This record gives sequence, C-alpha cells and structure tokens, in this order.
Amino acid sequence: MNVTSKQIAELCGVTRGTVDRALNNRPGIHPETREKIMRVAEELGYRPHFLAQSLVKGHTKTLGIVLFDIHNQIFSQLFHAFEAEARKRGYIVYLVLSNRDKELELEYINNLLDRRVDGIALLPANDNKKFESFLLRSRTPIVTFGNRLSGPFPYIWINDKQAICDSVAFLANQGYRHLIYLSPPLMRKGKENIYVPEQRYQGFISACDEIPDMQYNVIAQKHYLSELELLLDKIDDSKCAILCSSDVYALEVLKWLKARKIRVPEQVGLMGFDNIDFLKYINPALTTVDYNVNEIGTKLADLLIRRINADEVPAETLIAHHVLQGESVTP
Repeated sequence: MNVTSKQIAELCGVTRGTVDRALNNRPGIHPETREKIMRVAEELGYRPHFLAQSLVKGHTKTLGIVLFDIHNQIFSQLFHAFEAEARKRGYIVYLVLSNRDKELELEYINNLLDRRVDGIALLPANDNKKFESFLLRSRTPIVTFGNRLSGPFPYIWINDKQAICDSVAFLANQGYRHLIYLSPPLMRKGKENIYVPEQRYQGFISACDEIPDMQYNVIAQKHYLSELELLLDKIDDSKCAILCSSDVYALEVLKWLKARKIRVPEQVGLMGFDNIDFLKYINPALTTVDYNVNEIGTKLADLLIRRINADEVPAETLIAHHVLQGESVTP
C-alpha cells in the first residue's frame, strides 16, 4: 500500500503543508523538522504520486508514439531513436501498434489521451476529416510522420516521390529497360491512409513515362510472388530489374529468386527501399534507397517536445535520401 503525505504528517506531528514543503524542498520550514520528515519518508519508502503532481503542473512528462508495427525494422529503428531523444529530454514514452487498423488506432489514441500524455507522434492509418477533427479537439500536440494528414499537423519524413524517381533514373543509367515495381500496400487504397505508397507509386510512373523506351509493370497485391513468377516468365528482356517499395519485400523476393535458381544480378536486377540494418547480412548486397531513419526519430521527438512547449515548428521537415548502390544490380 502506498504511503501518503498525510501518514507522514501524522507520524511527525506536523501539517500536510509542512510535509509538502519538506518533500518539495520549499522554504518556510525549520531545518530539523525538514530532516525529520525526510528521514521518516525514506524509512517508509514514500514515493510521490507522480500523476497527481504532473496534473497540477500541467505536464506528465510522457509522450505517445503510434506505429503500424515493429516487424518492419525501419519502424523499430525509428522508435529507438525517438525514445532515446525523449529520455534525454526527461520524457517517458508509451509505444502502441495500430497494425494499420483504423478502429484500433482510434482506441489507442484515446487511451494515450486518457493517460494525459503531453504529445503524440503519429503514423496515421486514418485519413479523413472526422479523424482530423477528433485530433484537433483533443488539444494535444501531434506531429505526424510517414503518412500525411491534410490538417495543421507538423510532418517529418523524406520526399518519397523524388526518391523513387531517383531510383528509376539510377536503374535506367545501369541499362535496365524493363522494370517491375512491387508495392503490395497499394492494394489498401481506399481502405486506409497510404500516402507513402502512393507517393512512391506516382514517382515510379512519372519517372518511367519520361524514359521513351522504358517498359514497366506494377504488382500491387497480397500474393505478389505468384504474380512476379507469371511476369518473369513473359519477359524476354535480359535487362529487367525488380524495384520494391520496401526492403522487406525485396528480401522476400531475393529469397524467392534464390530458391528458383534465378541469379541476382546476372539474370535479374533487384532494388529495395529503406536501407534497414539487416541488409548488412545479405548477399548479394542489396541496392536500396538510404535515408537517416535515426535522424527522423530524433527530430520527431524534438519537434513534438517543441510543440508541447508552444515553440514554433516547421509545417514540413524532409530528411535527405540517396541511392545506395549494392551488388544486386549490374551495369
């Protein structure tokens, strides 16, 4: 059972106000009385009611972060950087995983609000006006990342559209004239917020259309390996490359190609996106799009804390990216 300041006051023969002054190191109390109160509090194992104190001060020194999952290593890397920066600044972090479920996302945000978090970092699955109105009514500072919302919520990520344009240009410069773009998240269009996959898709189409002799196909379905097998059987072009919207898909494709004795990059090129840490164990080394996800996580925490402190922050923060050449494509 928790020891209260009232119990300490009774044992020391003083008022609760005197105990409060001693425990919070405020003036107006005799040194001997302060020493006695502190000794009794320590003997009893007294711990202050943090939430009650926080509510009086107006801050709980807690943050919430809403991610889709941590199966994709890009999210776990981002969270570690976010949590480290928050901890350095004196905040504790609640992590919740929406699993791209819009109802679950709402439930978790309400849970975070019930716990009086000072601010929320949000990778949104929802993308409608009703959801945005709900967030605004909460009067809680919110910073978005990855997927955008149309409302006045600061945003941090990379320029996904340009990153895919750069990827197509890179593959074209390597001599590839038939690209297969693999992006299963596109199948969720109309069901959830897919801002990032849509930006990457738009970048792919626009970049390919600017190359007169470029042929391409798009795979946007759950059973993408079956579709990939059908396409590869039909393609005669010896300079074909598979461009994946995420390293997670690229690794699945690489495993699938190896199982079928299809050599990378001799028979088909392969490129991913994200440069997750796990790639250092992969052979051949995967060509991918690299960006500093640790910087995103750190700046995400900084932006959110600045919002909590009522500081002005930019509406958009974009982190630099570049194509990282590996061994999975060949000139």
